[in-house]
Amino acid sequence: MSKGISETLAGFFAFQLTPSAFQKEMSLSTKQRLARAKKLRLPQAVQPQDKPGTSHHKFSAADPEQSSIQPCPPEVVFQNYSPSEVCEVPLVLRNRDKVPHLVKVTMKSSPYFQLVGPNDACRKVPPGLYMTVRILFTPGQKKDYFHQLLCTTEREEFIVPIRAIGARAILDFPDQLDFSECPVKHSTQKTLLVRNVGNRTAHYQLSTQSPFSVIPTMGALDVGDAVQVAVEFQPLKTGDHSGSLVVHYDTGEDTHTSLHARAVDAHIGLDRNTVTLEKTYISMSNSATVLIHNRSDITARFQWKAVATEEQEDQLRLRRYHGIYQQQRQKLYGFLKEREVDITCQERLALLNHTFQSKVAKIRGDPMLLDNDIFSLRPKEGEIRPNCSAEISVFFTPQAAQVYERTVYCDISGRENRLPLLLTGEGLGPRVHFHFEELNIGEVFVRVTHRYEAYLINNGPIEALFKLIPPTTAMGSCFTFLPQEGIVAPEKLQVIRVSFCPTIRGEFEEEFCFHVTESPKPLTFTVRGSVMGPTFHFDVPALHFGDVAFGFPHTLKCCLFNTSLTPMDFFLHVPGDGLGVPSVDSSTQTGKPSSQSQRREVQVLRRPREFTISPCSGTVRALGSQDIKVTLCPNTAGEYKLELVLDAEDVGRKAFALPLTARCIVPPLGVLNPVLELGHCCLKVFYDEKVTLVNDSDFPGSYCLLPQEHKEVAAVWYSSPAPAGIIEAHSSVEIPIALEAQLLGQCNITAKLAVFGRESPLEIRLECVCQGPVVAVHPREINFGSIPVLEDRSKTLHLANQCEIPATFQVEMAGKRSCWRIEPSKGVVPPNSEVSVAVIANLNDTVKFQEKVKVFIQNNPVTIISLQAVGIGTTVVTDKTLVPKLDLKSCFSFSPCFYHFQLTNRGRRTQRLYWSTEGFRTFRRGSRAPARAGTKGRGAPPIPRPGSPVFKVWPVQVDLRPGQTVDMVLEGCSSTVQEVKERLLCHAAVGKEITKKQILQVDVICNFICPGVQMSPRAIAFRVEKKPSDALTLQYQLLTLKNTSSLPFSIVLDLEQPFLVCNVNQKPLPANSKPVRVDVGKELHLYIRFNPAYKNSKISWVVKKVLRVSFMEHPHVEKVPVRGEVYFPNLHLPTKAVDFGCIINDTEQVLHMRMTNCSPLPVNYHWSFLTDSQVNTIRFIPSPPKFKPQSPKKKGVFPWRYSRTESVEELTETPETMQDSAQENSAQENSAQENSVLEDSFLEDFDEEDPAQEDSAQEDSAQEDSDQEPADAEHSLETEGLSSTPGASQRPVRMRGLSWFSEMEHPKLGMQEVFDVRPLWGELQPGESEQVTFTFFGHANIVARVRALCHVQGGPTYEVVLAGEASCPSYQLDVEEIDWGLQVFNKVLKAQVTLWNTGVMEFTYVVPSSSTGTAAKPLPGVPVVVPNAGFLAPGQKQVFKVYYLPGKLGVFHKTFQVHVAHLEPAEIILKGKGTFPGVTKYRPRMLKEEEEILQEEEKNPEEEEKEKDESAVTICGDGVTDAVTGCQS
Repeated sequence: MSKGISETLAGFFAFQLTPSAFQKEMSLSTKQRLARAKKLRLPQAVQPQDKPGTSHHKFSAADPEQSSIQPCPPEVVFQNYSPSEVCEVPLVLRNRDKVPHLVKVTMKSSPYFQLVGPNDACRKVPPGLYMTVRILFTPGQKKDYFHQLLCTTEREEFIVPIRAIGARAILDFPDQLDFSECPVKHSTQKTLLVRNVGNRTAHYQLSTQSPFSVIPTMGALDVGDAVQVAVEFQPLKTGDHSGSLVVHYDTGEDTHTSLHARAVDAHIGLDRNTVTLEKTYISMSNSATVLIHNRSDITARFQWKAVATEEQEDQLRLRRYHGIYQQQRQKLYGFLKEREVDITCQERLALLNHTFQSKVAKIRGDPMLLDNDIFSLRPKEGEIRPNCSAEISVFFTPQAAQVYERTVYCDISGRENRLPLLLTGEGLGPRVHFHFEELNIGEVFVRVTHRYEAYLINNGPIEALFKLIPPTTAMGSCFTFLPQEGIVAPEKLQVIRVSFCPTIRGEFEEEFCFHVTESPKPLTFTVRGSVMGPTFHFDVPALHFGDVAFGFPHTLKCCLFNTSLTPMDFFLHVPGDGLGVPSVDSSTQTGKPSSQSQRREVQVLRRPREFTISPCSGTVRALGSQDIKVTLCPNTAGEYKLELVLDAEDVGRKAFALPLTARCIVPPLGVLNPVLELGHCCLKVFYDEKVTLVNDSDFPGSYCLLPQEHKEVAAVWYSSPAPAGIIEAHSSVEIPIALEAQLLGQCNITAKLAVFGRESPLEIRLECVCQGPVVAVHPREINFGSIPVLEDRSKTLHLANQCEIPATFQVEMAGKRSCWRIEPSKGVVPPNSEVSVAVIANLNDTVKFQEKVKVFIQNNPVTIISLQAVGIGTTVVTDKTLVPKLDLKSCFSFSPCFYHFQLTNRGRRTQRLYWSTEGFRTFRRGSRAPARAGTKGRGAPPIPRPGSPVFKVWPVQVDLRPGQTVDMVLEGCSSTVQEVKERLLCHAAVGKEITKKQILQVDVICNFICPGVQMSPRAIAFRVEKKPSDALTLQYQLLTLKNTSSLPFSIVLDLEQPFLVCNVNQKPLPANSKPVRVDVGKELHLYIRFNPAYKNSKISWVVKKVLRVSFMEHPHVEKVPVRGEVYFPNLHLPTKAVDFGCIINDTEQVLHMRMTNCSPLPVNYHWSFLTDSQVNTIRFIPSPPKFKPQSPKKKGVFPWRYSRTESVEELTETPETMQDSAQENSAQENSAQENSVLEDSFLEDFDEEDPAQEDSAQEDSAQEDSDQEPADAEHSLETEGLSSTPGASQRPVRMRGLSWFSEMEHPKLGMQEVFDVRPLWGELQPGESEQVTFTFFGHANIVARVRALCHVQGGPTYEVVLAGEASCPSYQLDVEEIDWGLQVFNKVLKAQVTLWNTGVMEFTYVVPSSSTGTAAKPLPGVPVVVPNAGFLAPGQKQVFKVYYLPGKLGVFHKTFQVHVAHLEPAEIILKGKGTFPGVTKYRPRMLKEEEEILQEEEKNPEEEEKEKDESAVTICGDGVTDAVTGCQS
């Protein structure tokens, strides 16, 4: 629609038009709309004329700014018209001035609008009168048209708009929609079912104003379809609300539906406005409940907010926005300053934008629900069903010991204002205190630590965190509190230990403070007292040790008393004691048997430290005592006179000295038996003896047996398990000594015993005689009996040692190459024990064997043992295990399996072996060697025949010499997958023996299987979508082959192009590559390559191949389907040729084709025409043959352009459609009459009559030529008595059509002037379809055939052949006048008229008639034509049967019209004269005979009309009789 039309429509519908008014307005016809145009308005002068000399300047009374000519109607509107139908509307121009005006009406040339009469003609209009202008409108299509009429007078120029309203979409919205009362803040919807009652597809937009909304907001609706439209009312304020639902049509009109609603507060509220929670301790929580009652009929949705209004929420958001902005700006400024960037640059805004926008979006989406750490409500939001209540839990969690008050708001649908809820609560801190707040410690001593305990009690239910505030005074620093900080659990107490170590004497009072978390004031603890100094003494006057044995410690005790009230630090020491290492204790000396070390201890240069004080230092508590131990361990013989000195702090050094006295004595010790005689002893055997040590003194002593010197060359070794010890006074001790003789014969040696404190050791003499071992051997004869050959069989030989020393032995066979062996052959028999020796026999023949065994024992004579055995079994052995069962595991079927083994004769004689299978015949002897394992082809053995064994041994017979080894092959093959179990037998003839005996029995088990492979994936599919900007590249997919069978196999892969098999590096495998081996459980990774550019075409294509996986070991073949898909931007065109057929000259035809994007890619396309002149043809055909020229008034006239729209799939029209179009064309006859009626009805609105009204033109009747040929005789009709055949005056008509086209010059036309394609370019998404419009412009007598090309970007080019032809309809009637002559007036007359289609295009015909009569019973005076409508193809004819009943006497002259296509109707004239039949005296008889004659001649098959005809004749007969009677009179 052009801009001018849009502006005009906007002005026309400037007022708010309701849907019903719009529907009524659009349903009006042009006549009805003209009749309603009673509101007159003066046009605005466009250009005032500057002619001061004219009469209107002198005498005009009209407003200079308004026109003096009033047009009526002010706007010419055509509505509800049909294409090609000529419409006419009169325009009255009234002179409302007091002076006459000269009016000139002009209109720009337009193919659709024209003025009746000459253009630019001037006419003078007297004052008060009017002139009439008629405007003709010939639409080509049913669409909007816009034009204007320019009226010029001497005074001004003004414009009368002309508008034609085409098809309109009308949605039947109601004029008013009332929601009545609705809850506030709640969505109330009303759903409307809207239908499109118009005559074009509705493209609309819906809009309204808040608080109303509508869904959907836009859409498209076909004619007759319906859609649901939901109108929603969601007010935020109470009160009356009104609005308008505006429907914006794409044609520019707007309709307004009035919306009314009243928003009220629903019966929704809280059960209370204040919630006071109980006092709650910090970190604890308390709760209460509040109810929201919904007593309405809606589902209420609520949210708890922190503020009362949305405006306050917006302010909170703004503050958060500002805070985020300030943070981001500071970060950005810091970043830029570090890099020395000018912070005034505007680039910093771009850096800030991304982070800022993301945070702003998060804040914008925040519902701003209540978020408070003290008061929380659950749930924060939810829904309440109608007539229900919701329980809200209020939780109070204080964080400080104070009173809290907070108002929260419930934003709930159904209430305009948020419901306030006041929340109050008090937080309580920890309830903690000391058990006593003041501690009086009294008098204490200086530098003495005093410890006290204070109890911190928590009587509350929460934990109490306390911390000591450090004191600042000097006395306060002497106090220590443990712990200084901590947590006191609820209902518990904390013990605080107080330590006080004063350094300042005098009285004091200190106050200590403890800070308690969340407590308003600290806790205080007061300590007061006085500090004093220490006093002490010992409980004995001196320490007297008396006589003390050398190296034996002696301890004395004393007690140190502190008589003061303060702790005392002391230090004790003996000034006269040695300064060396501590003295050696006798208990320590027993661990040092070396006399050398003993002497070194005695001869040490520095005197040892002999006194030990425990404790030597410490602190004696106030009024307490300390036990002191003083130990003397003398290492010096003689007397001791020393002092124990005490040093005390705060008193001085050597504050007290306690005397010490002692004497050290070494006791004399002696050996009771200084000589030990052992007698006879076994060599290297330990013998235990004892030496007695005697102490006759009053003091204990310490002794030690010194280690043996030069032991490696001694004849006897001695040692003691307890070499050292202590001997008490007046007692004796036995010292154990172990002796071991090392040499045979007499042995003597001296041992030394040291005494602690004595210079020289004591001596002990040892004497003995040494001898060898005694061993007994049994049995002396061993008989093995019959034992299997080549197997170990053993007997036991016992060796018993009957002495105290071990016996070494060695056992040997007497003969060489013996079949026996000894294990062990040598060893040692322990003392007084027995050793078993195994005599093992391994025979190599089935004969009797005898042998001797020699037993050698050290220092004993040789012992001979006799051996005997007989061998049984066989001496033939295998290198692999065959007996009793040989499991070959798995083997591929159809492939031979082999088991190679060796047979060795380990006997002494030659053996001949024979192989057979149990249950089958003996193998025939042959020397054929089996095929090599894994080979295929000629070397493979034949598949076993039924009834033959699966497994065979080659060679079947073999001779084995002693020690000889022969290679054997076990061969098997099966054609089926099965598990085979067979038993092989081997017989042997040994040496010169003739009889054979079975020596081997082998059960062979083998599972014959089919190769198993697991392929992933089982099917391979490639899919390539080629976009215009993409390049086709090779595609790869991984194929994994896993050997799932129990045997390895080798495979060969076969795949056809465009696929290839590649290795793991995506390199193609050579055509003659070796088979690939896949081990058990292993995976083979390959790549399948697909070449999408294999086909040099841009048409999407799909290829399917099969990957064949063949096995070298088995004929089985695995198949993997491989599929490749290559998609280009492609289109699906349902046809490759569009044939417009033949249309009327100078019209256009539109065909549609649905073009679909059948590819998964977007398609960009554009259309063009092939420029090859050899393919495209545009030519003109000659006009139809000319007939005699006729009057121009009888020729058919049609519009310059006629449009018809069809579909490619539906190119033909049904006869009913053609009939309807013909009936529409027939309505054009009354257009002139309707225009005159419109004009008359319109002029009735004026107050005075128009004397200058123009006379309507009369059309002259057409004169028919009389030189046409007569009609054929076969079309005549006969009636009873009088002939109904038309007379000789009947004449045929000329050929009708458009013959003047042949005289036109044919212009040179381009392809674009003959065919058109719309749209020329576009884009289609995958699966999307678009309608392509092909237009054929039917230039006169043109025949065109061109090729349209659809170019797809990145895809193929599609070719569509367009063909069309244009011509004019041409027809011929055989007669145009039927003269029946003299006929009976009451009989039906019949005739035939033939219509020929003499052109090259089909047309429809219509014979209009308003009669309700039928061919059997026509109405009098009204002709009936059968058929009255139809369709006629080129070269065909249609015979019309004409039925006419005169019904009265006299001459009749009737006409009926034949409408052919759009041509001017052809008239057929019917004439004749109705008369009476022959009259007789007896009227009834004449009538009866007349009836019979008519029945015989006419042979009317419709017998049911007989009675009706008789009654009609009878009635007419009465009239005839009367007439005759009148004539006779």
